[in-house]
Parts: sequence; structure tokens; C-alpha cells
Amino acid sequence: MKQTIFPIDFSTYYPIGIQPCPMYIDIANRIYHRIKDVILPLPDADELKKQIAINVAIYYEDKMSGIQLWNAFVAKHLLAYSHKLPFFDDCGSLENDDVNAKEVELLIWIVISRNFNDRFLNPIVMAEDTARRIMEVLTEDDEVDVNEELYNFVYNSDKADDYFKIKPVLMWLRRSYLLSSPLSEEKFNELKYNYSMQFNKSESIYYAETTFSTTTEIGPMAVKPHLWLADMYYENDLPQKAKRLMNLEYCEQDAFEVIEEDEEFVVLKRSTDETYKLKNINPNMFRKGSYICTALVKYADNYWEINGVMFKTSKDIFDKMHERYEKLKKSYEHAYTTYIERTKGKRLAFFEKTEQMKDWLKEISPEVDFSDMYGQLPDGAQVGFISKKAGLIFAPNIIHAIKCKDNPYYGKCDAKTMLQETMDAVINIENTHPELLNYLLENNMLQDGDISFNDPSESGNKIFTRNIDFIARNHRRHHYHDHDY
Repeated sequence: MKQTIFPIDFSTYYPIGIQPCPMYIDIANRIYHRIKDVILPLPDADELKKQIAINVAIYYEDKMSGIQLWNAFVAKHLLAYSHKLPFFDDCGSLENDDVNAKEVELLIWIVISRNFNDRFLNPIVMAEDTARRIMEVLTEDDEVDVNEELYNFVYNSDKADDYFKIKPVLMWLRRSYLLSSPLSEEKFNELKYNYSMQFNKSESIYYAETTFSTTTEIGPMAVKPHLWLADMYYENDLPQKAKRLMNLEYCEQDAFEVIEEDEEFVVLKRSTDETYKLKNINPNMFRKGSYICTALVKYADNYWEINGVMFKTSKDIFDKMHERYEKLKKSYEHAYTTYIERTKGKRLAFFEKTEQMKDWLKEISPEVDFSDMYGQLPDGAQVGFISKKAGLIFAPNIIHAIKCKDNPYYGKCDAKTMLQETMDAVINIENTHPELLNYLLENNMLQDGDISFNDPSESGNKIFTRNIDFIARNHRRHHYHDHDY
């Protein structure tokens, strides 16, 4: 058998300096050769098959080595939705230390779908034959290798008691086989670029890694890295260490005023008025009345600590950030209360034409002259949504899919349009704002999707509807959550 997959092909998914056991590189090659003639009607099909082979081989190593990435996902899904795996009710007994055909089938779907986050691929029919072939490979070996180096990287006993020792694990998780995605890389690269405007390359990467690991949700369940790792600790029977991670607190990068300081402690006031007590480890920076820009972390019973970037800033910048925050807060609180009163509690409005939208804007905000803004209003059918944090939100081309008693357009379209609009509402990050999406999901207003676009059925609708929140999380990743303001 000609070797097609090499150790370097695995490096993307591993911590720097750690490699897979040679056995799993061999398994990836065997998997690839077993599935390379499978028909996969998608762009770059051969590369996708290699990625499937690599990811399944790492899944096997994960299971055999007790890393617990996959098992944490199953536990998290069970807790959220009361069933172990999305889509499949016939998954049988799932063992923490053994592979399972339905798990492999789901992993294939996750690997492929994260490369096509703008479309939904039917998980029921696309991977069954491929998973069967792969399971033949995974059951060929009588003995398996354990990646002790990776295990020790994640579970070294010293790390669990010190945030800054566990931080490299949190940074790595976004690149791990199960939790990685192009959307996460896009976000990381955006952060790295922003930091590169002020810092050198190595500093920019470190600060971007730090910020990403504290602020950005990852993986098919779209949760922050420390919560993934906490579940991994729980699965590895380390409940006390897991609890510390669950209670980890972050304060995102902001401007702070030093309002108290002595030889032992310092108190910082954020531009949003919250206060934080730290040990005074840097007296030159922490002088009463001075201003800094930094981010903070609080782990276990420790005091707050500096986490990542820190540099001096000015009172002028602090005051401007404080003023901006207060204006936004008051503006949104006032706008939301006012709009809700004028719509008699209705947060949604539906427009087939722009003229209807203009009339609605005059109704909810008669004191504002929108005439100069009419040329900037979105065209075509729109859903208007009164946000708690962002004023007004509009979403195009989903008015037929929203099942709401106030929606006169619900269902008044052909079946294909209904399916497409439902899917756009759920997975299209450019189309539907996270706050609007979560409102629709919480109120069961998206009931007409299907796992098959070309062959919809009652059972396909039930499977899609039952798994709709997971589908949104998996496709959107951090875009599932509202990060505004």
C-alpha cells in the first residue's frame, strides 16, 4: 500500500511538539485506501477523504488513549438534548474506550459539514457505507498504541491547579480534530491581524491565542474552551479539577483605572464600572490614578490576574470608553422598552415590501425622521426584530419560514422555498443575527426544515426539528452566540 498520509498531515490537530503514534498514521492510510473509491459528490472530494481518514484515526487514538475529547462531546450532547448523539437513535451502547459505527458516521458528517458551513448535508445517508468500511479498518488490530505524551499534555497533575499551566491546553483545543473549523481559524486570524498593528509577530500570536481561548466558542456544541476541557476532566474522573474549570472567570480586554494600591494588592476599575482585586506584582504599572489596558482571569480561589496583553493607556481613552458604554447601555435599554411598548409586546414584524417597513419604523419611532435613511433600508422581504442589545435587526428572505401567529406570510410559498428559508434562518451567519436566531429557536418558530432538501419527508422533518439547535451550533460555531455590546 502506497503511503498517502504522513505525520505532517496530522500536525494541524496536535499541540506543538507532539505527534500521533505511528500506528494511527498507518490506520489513516488504510482508511484512505479503503474509502478512496467512495463517491463523494462535493468539491475537493479526494482531500475531504484524506481529512476523514486523518480525523477518524485521531478519534481512534483519542478513544484508546483516554484523551476524552469525543466522550466529552457525547456527555455534553446528552446533557443538552437528552440523547447521546444527534440524528441517530440506533447508536447502541457507546463505550468510552471503544469505537462505534454511528460515532464514526457522525464524525464523517462533522468533518465534511465544517468545510461547507453555508449548506446542510444529509447526515443519515451520506456516510453509512463509508463508516462501514472504516469500521473494518478500526477492528483489524488486536493491540493498540496509547499516546502518553498527548495524555500527559492534557492531564499533567500540575496543570489543573494553575491557570497559566493549563492555558496551553485551552489554546490547543481550537485546533484539535473534533473542535477545529475554518470559522474558528477565520476568527483567530482576525484577532492576530488586529494585534499585529501594535505588537511583533510572536506577541501577536500569543495575544490572539489568549483572547480567542477566553472569548470564542468552539466545536460542534459551540462552547468556550474551558468548558470543553472541564467536561474532559469529568470524563476522566477528575471532578474537583473539572469544577475549577467550570467556575473559571474572564474579563475581556478593556481599559482600567487603578483606584486602590498598596504593597500587596491593587484594585482596578473597568470602563464598565466593575472592580477587580489583584495581587500587586507590578508596582511600576499599578499606581493609584494610572490607567492600563489589559485582560483578566480568575481561577480557583486565586485573585484576579493579568491574562495576556498589558500596556499603559490614558484617562482620556478610559473616559471615552466609559462614556461609550454608558451611552450604548442607556440607548439600548430605552430603545427596547420604548419599541416594545409601541408594538404591544411584539418583537417581530414581517414585511413583503420596503414600504411596509417604512410604515413600521414610523409607528415604533415617530420622533425620528427616517427620510434620509430610506435609501439604506434593505430591499425585498424582511423580518424586523426588536433587539435587547442592538436596536433593530433585519433578516432577509425568511418571512415564509417563521411560524408565528402574527406572521401573515408563514407557509405561503412552495415547499422548496420553505426548506431554503428555514435553512437560511438556521445556518446562514450573514442572514440571521444570533439574537434573532435564538429567539426563533426558543419559541419553536422554525418547524419546517428537513434533513433532505431533494427528498423531504415527515421523518426527515422530525429529525431536523429535533436536532435544530445542534445544527445551528455546529454550523455557526461562535456565530451561534450574540457577541454584540
